[in-house]
Amino acid sequence: MKLLNSDALLDILLKKRLITPKQKQFITLEKGKQRQKLLKKYGADRKFDTSFPDLVDIIVSFKLDAGGKKGLTLDEDSIIKAVSQSCGLPFKKLDPLKLDMDTVTKTIPRNFALRHMLLPFNFQNGVLEIAVYHPDNMTVLKDIEQANQVTIKPYIAPKSDIKKILSEFFGFQRSISAAESQFGAPGVGGSVDIGNLEQFVKVSSSKEISSSDQHIKSAVNHLFNYALDQTASDIHVEPKRNDCVIRFRIDGALHTIYNLPKAVHSAIVARIKILARLDISEKRRPQDGRIKLSLQNDKEAEVRVSTIPVAFGEKVVMRLLDPDVIFQDLNNLGFSKRDRIVYNSFIQSPHGIVLVTGPTGSGKSTTLYSTLDKIATPEKNIITIEDPVEMVHEAFNQISVQPLIDVTFSTILRNILRQDPDVIMIGEIRDLDTASHAVQAAMTGHLVFSTLHTNDAVSSIVRLRDLGLEPFLISSTLLGALAQRLVRTICPHCVESFTIDGHELLHLGFPVADKEIYNLKRGKGCRQCRDTGYKGRCGIFEIFPLSDQMKKMVTAGDSADDIRQLAIREGMTTLREDAWEKVKAGITTYEEAMRVTAE
Repeated sequence: MKLLNSDALLDILLKKRLITPKQKQFITLEKGKQRQKLLKKYGADRKFDTSFPDLVDIIVSFKLDAGGKKGLTLDEDSIIKAVSQSCGLPFKKLDPLKLDMDTVTKTIPRNFALRHMLLPFNFQNGVLEIAVYHPDNMTVLKDIEQANQVTIKPYIAPKSDIKKILSEFFGFQRSISAAESQFGAPGVGGSVDIGNLEQFVKVSSSKEISSSDQHIKSAVNHLFNYALDQTASDIHVEPKRNDCVIRFRIDGALHTIYNLPKAVHSAIVARIKILARLDISEKRRPQDGRIKLSLQNDKEAEVRVSTIPVAFGEKVVMRLLDPDVIFQDLNNLGFSKRDRIVYNSFIQSPHGIVLVTGPTGSGKSTTLYSTLDKIATPEKNIITIEDPVEMVHEAFNQISVQPLIDVTFSTILRNILRQDPDVIMIGEIRDLDTASHAVQAAMTGHLVFSTLHTNDAVSSIVRLRDLGLEPFLISSTLLGALAQRLVRTICPHCVESFTIDGHELLHLGFPVADKEIYNLKRGKGCRQCRDTGYKGRCGIFEIFPLSDQMKKMVTAGDSADDIRQLAIREGMTTLREDAWEKVKAGITTYEEAMRVTAE
């Protein structure tokens, strides 16, 4: 195959209409000026023509408009895809979550992989799949093939992806291997785990693991950086019989990331517990804490840490709270026009109770924090009572519940009115005492926000009745309730249209015409969405305002079904109906709407 030099690359880009003749001329002139600088940066000691990788860097640094069109940046992926088609090598977009760490780190030495920009990512049935950056690296691949006695299947991938994964995987593997060597010896905590119920009877003596070890620090730091890079909402550190499993929750679904040696599990947990200021010697009792992370660009993230003893040791779950996710513009949460108007009427009221309902992980905290951020002004005193405080915000006065010293929702509410609040947010109404104090605060001229665990908005009235609140107190203080869920949104990179019969949708419970044909959208699955067809999430809502007629029904003790029917007649959109509107708009799929709103 002919070497891919700079002229050949420019011809490929021109043929694919990714650059114009004028841009080709510009690149050729500028190439000479930057070549010496780039050769000095990357090193001139190469076995292949250096002009291809250097020219890609030059083109990307120019941020050219592909084909001369404004707003369409010619990035590294676009260039490498064009090269892939011309050279006959399949393009590979590397997904770190789908790579096996042992294959990446134990097949080719790190320095060799970095020097030749190679990444082995899959080995099966004697075939080793390798991602390369330079298409003229076939000689090196033949050497690997002979040395390892395997068949090489090459792919071409962007250099930035290969470098990032090699750096992260080899760095993490080095830390884990060093930690395993230190903690895996007999008599050290990694081998004798008193938290493992199966090994409890085998304990004779153990040495406490020091979580100050640099290797463990590096490994834990990598987990945090990796999770934030993958936009994970939770990190699970799970002890198993023979290993330690690391899982990330991304867009509501759990993905297994690493299977680590069991010897390092206790050290990783100890390091996390120290960062969260928990008792590392206490392994048999659940503990809760928090960590504040410093991110790039002077940003910060909060981590809520929960530990609990399970069969094979201590399991740790960390909830990652990104301020950019928690504090959002209310217009971006997914409200319909009608629901946004109704919710605005709630938050602009001088007093009353607003309830946000839904199961764990349905986005209630995001809605509440975004609401408080919206109404926060220097003229308002906003006090929150949370268990625990999820995201610290300077505009609020936040109080954390501490049951061990009798600082509970109800005890704080007894004294909170002396703090001259304008707006009060109660993390959750769990009992009659808390509900009564919330009603008292609303009746004395305060706007109160809180959450309840109910299936829909109207059921919040039933829940308050069950707690023991008098119906007339509910009707006189409750402004309304909001029920919400999170649906996965269709991946924009692989979205496609399809048709479906209205009869099938009607059978599933969607408000459609029986004999119509509907044109909907779905995701085919691609590397951008990890073949799921979904990328990101959006809220669906059911907002229920208490009208005068409904207040009379609540006071009279009417059933929730009767109140719900009246609410629907007055314009309330149910969760299923709001989900269907987002299906019609091409935001999510009907399968996702069914999954989230199933009764």
